[in-house]
Amino acid sequence: MAATATPLGDDLWLIDAHMHGEAERLACYLFDTPERVLIECGPTSSLGTVINALDELGVDDVATLAVTHIHLDHAGGAGTLAEHFPRARVAVHPRGARHLADPARMWESATRVWGADQMEALWGRMDPVPEERLMVVDEGDRIPLGGGRSLEVLDTPGHAKHHVVFLEEATGGAFVGDAVGIAFPHGHFVQPVTPPPDFDPDLVTTHLRRLAARRPGFLGFAHYGPERDPQRSLSEAEDRLWEWVDWVRAAAGDDASLAQAMRSWVLGRYRAEGHPEDVVDQYDRNTFWPMQITGIRRWLDTGG
Repeated sequence: MAATATPLGDDLWLIDAHMHGEAERLACYLFDTPERVLIECGPTSSLGTVINALDELGVDDVATLAVTHIHLDHAGGAGTLAEHFPRARVAVHPRGARHLADPARMWESATRVWGADQMEALWGRMDPVPEERLMVVDEGDRIPLGGGRSLEVLDTPGHAKHHVVFLEEATGGAFVGDAVGIAFPHGHFVQPVTPPPDFDPDLVTTHLRRLAARRPGFLGFAHYGPERDPQRSLSEAEDRLWEWVDWVRAAAGDDASLAQAMRSWVLGRYRAEGHPEDVVDQYDRNTFWPMQITGIRRWLDTGG
């Protein structure tokens, strides 16, 4: 599939990874600055598209591959992409670094969710990142872009304990991974992402408000693209998050039946809000409903 790279201004490009063979499913962000930084690697299964896009932009070297967190759709290809760019460091939260150095445990956990027969098709392999090439980043650290610019790191657990957000002053961008949720083009309303084992809506809310206080110029969603009305999106994210939690808190049944019931409830609300069917379908295709139920119930069961 043809690579897609879109200029966003101030040396920033959006690269459509065409994850799972679909456009507008995973956004990677390239700072084509003196010290190039690529935010999000994506899974190994979509690296061909990402590398083609970088080739078309004339990128033959990257200083840093920065991942917001280590879930497979964001960092599964980090080790393989690091082999392609042998001078690149991989910037990752301290809680995620050991899993990139030795991904066996994470791969085993993902296999229990997706099934062994689906892992290769969905994600490809996951190669380790040599420890000496890991750049461990935490709250307040900065990743240099060159020319006096840098990415500021915010520690943002809630979706995952190993989640960070990157802020950049010149563009005004807040590159949020899954910390805010998903927001797809053509609708670009925010939907929560609530996976086990780390989901914590109290922490998510704290960091939504922290981001709002920083007043970014746009939110760079991994799924998918820039949102130019960040205050509305952050407020919407908080409201919808707690609507989901309250619905699960009041619901009864096993996880399988609740997943179907929740899917019907959520999609029905989107239709009632007037969103076109193709937009509703895009959110549905990109949501693994059993995982959302399990994450919220786990939080509730542990005293949430």
